[in-house]
This record gives sequence, structure tokens and C-alpha cells, in this order.
Amino acid sequence: MTNAERFRGIYALIDPAAQAEPLAYLDALLRGGIRLVQVRAKRGIAPELFRATVARIRAAGGTAIANDDVELALEADGIHLGQEDMAGHDLRRLRARLGARAIGLSCGTPAEARAVPAGLVDYLGTGPIFATASKDDAGSPIGVNGVRVVVAATALPVAAIGGISLASLPRVRETGAAMAAVISALAAAPDPEGAARGFVQAWSVP
Repeated sequence: MTNAERFRGIYALIDPAAQAEPLAYLDALLRGGIRLVQVRAKRGIAPELFRATVARIRAAGGTAIANDDVELALEADGIHLGQEDMAGHDLRRLRARLGARAIGLSCGTPAEARAVPAGLVDYLGTGPIFATASKDDAGSPIGVNGVRVVVAATALPVAAIGGISLASLPRVRETGAAMAAVISALAAAPDPEGAARGFVQAWSVP
């Protein structure tokens, strides 16, 4: 599967610690059609829960990405790093260690996107496109145009993130981003499966 095929559509970011029943929540998202999931366990995660999470995502034909943690990434399908996380990594060594696993990198500006070494990163994340409370240090929204110029600066698939709702999804699509990364609109939904299905269907509309 190419990066263009794998990194597209709705990209769910989940925090197992924020869910009373994290595996049931994940199963609901998968039943709703989401196939790209990042495990964003900022407060840590039990190894057995992480392995069960990855196994469920893979069983559904999806891709499981670890956030920041290389050791977890070795048990998953890749890693996502922020710009601040890159200080502790050499991308070439990381690529060699992860092998065929994916590497995603956050880039807030076109300059950061253009500075990404060729062949070492599989996709980029950018934002926040809209105001968000999901990440304390997310910064001010860069808006639709801010995402658009990052997309234009790279040939890599780009995930827009930050405050994305079902109502704002058409504006995200306007940027040319390949993915919409969604956190709160799924986690806070009374019916996560229905919310996931709604996002997936809305994204697929031409």
C-alpha cells in the first residue's frame, strides 16, 4: 500500500486514558469505518493495552501509529513526532531503526515542510486549523489558508488537525489536505460509531 493510499481520510487520535472503556471506544471507531489511528498516550499506556489496541486496528485492516514513543512504535505501524520531539532524534537513524514503519512529522509552516529530508518521512501533520482545547500547547489557529500553504509546500500527504468538526470538514477538504485528524468530535460523541461513520462518509463525498 502506498502512502497516498494509507494516509488519507479521517485520522483518529485516541487517548486510552480518557476513555472508561478504551477498547470498546476503539472498536466503535473501527466499525464506523476509520482505518488510521494514532495512540496519543501522553500519560503512558500499559503495554498489554497498547498491544491489544494495535491488534484490533490491524485486524480491521488499519494502520496504528504511536505518538512520540519509539519503543511503542516498534510494536505498531509507525510513529508521529512533533517538531519539539525531533530534537532527540536523528531522522536517518530513526528511519533505519523503524524500517518500513511510517514516520509522521508535525510542520506548522511551509518552511518546516520544505525542510523535511526526502525519503525519510511518510506524511506531515499541520495545524491547528481551528481553535482546539485538545492540546495545551497547540498555539493559535493557522486557519484554512495556513494549512493550504503547507500542503502546497510538500509532495507528502498532509493531515490537518485542530478543532475539526463534521460541520467544518468541507473547509478542511478545501485545503487539499489528504487527512483530517479528529480527536474531540469523536471522543465526546454520545455515539462514537455513528460519529465516525458520519466523518468517513462526509470525507468521501466528492
